[in-house]
Amino acid sequence: MNDEHDEFQVAFQVTLVGNSALTTAGRNAFVTSLMVCCGFVVCVTPNHIVVVINFYGFTTTFGSWYYHVTAVMMFANCCINPFIYAAKYREFQHGVRLLKAKLNIGHQSSQASQVV
Repeated sequence: MNDEHDEFQVAFQVTLVGNSALTTAGRNAFVTSLMVCCGFVVCVTPNHIVVVINFYGFTTTFGSWYYHVTAVMMFANCCINPFIYAAKYREFQHGVRLLKAKLNIGHQSSQASQVV
């Protein structure tokens, strides 16, 4: 009887640990998705406001500086997602640190060969 109790207790603990990890992963995925959506809204909304203002008959110049800024912001949306992922995932951050360390070592050895 004691063995059955121990097996149940181990199974229960594994389930709790698994659910905790799943909850953390779900939370991280939700936060990352929220950040991507906020980035999309921030980058795309100004351009759409200018287009809607023009649609309703107000004069807007598509050659003006503010339209170009909003267009660049809209295209920048394509580039921000990797930075969001890099900010959220430690594995990626660790890989960037390793790459940076290797590049610094290569840079230092090339400087040393130039001095000699």
